[in-house]
Amino acid sequence: MEKLAYQLWKKDDDSLETFKELLLKNLSKDIGELVSELQINIADADVLPANNLAQSNYPPTPNAVIFIKVKSYFLADTLESHLKKITKKIHGFIVSESIILENSKKSPLGSRSEGFSQVVFLEKPETMSSFEWFDHWTNYHTEIAIRTQSNFIYVQNTIVRPLQKASPSFIAIIEECFPFEAMTDPEVFYDAKNNPEQLAKHAQIMMDSCEKFIDFKKIEVIPTSRYRII
Repeated sequence: MEKLAYQLWKKDDDSLETFKELLLKNLSKDIGELVSELQINIADADVLPANNLAQSNYPPTPNAVIFIKVKSYFLADTLESHLKKITKKIHGFIVSESIILENSKKSPLGSRSEGFSQVVFLEKPETMSSFEWFDHWTNYHTEIAIRTQSNFIYVQNTIVRPLQKASPSFIAIIEECFPFEAMTDPEVFYDAKNNPEQLAKHAQIMMDSCEKFIDFKKIEVIPTSRYRII
């Protein structure tokens, strides 16, 4: 079993709502027999309040990110032929998934998941080796991300390789789900409601760790609505 992640950009003539409908209503019909799991994350109107959390160093930002599980990446060409019918551009990656936190209350298939999903694409700073980067991420930062934030889903995806030559040199994709209020309330985001002192402490701990392994000039942070389809 392999997991594929795709950044998707809508066609210029399509509205975001049209693109969303194509993804949610039509994509599963086209690729449903090829995949065992399909998750669609779209930067739609429901996450507009989280615009202040977004970061983009490779504009334009993808309109959606989808995660697919298949028996083999050899199916990628067939999957991509369907994706290209409804998109302007795609970037795909084979990833290795590690589920750190998983919500025990899963939303029904096809419905919007609670809160919002923050999808982050990371590159390795040139000053670090791959070993140093993953050592910090997995053995140090992971525990901090859980302890200082209100995330209730946390998935780490290590990129095995890109599927398009033009894809950026990302090393990992993170997905974190937060309560709806965390879009606009830092105290909720940093699990410090009504506690300014704890907010400052958690934010500082988190940023100190991030600065040790993240190149902020090569990061994509995309707030999305999350839909588990299959």
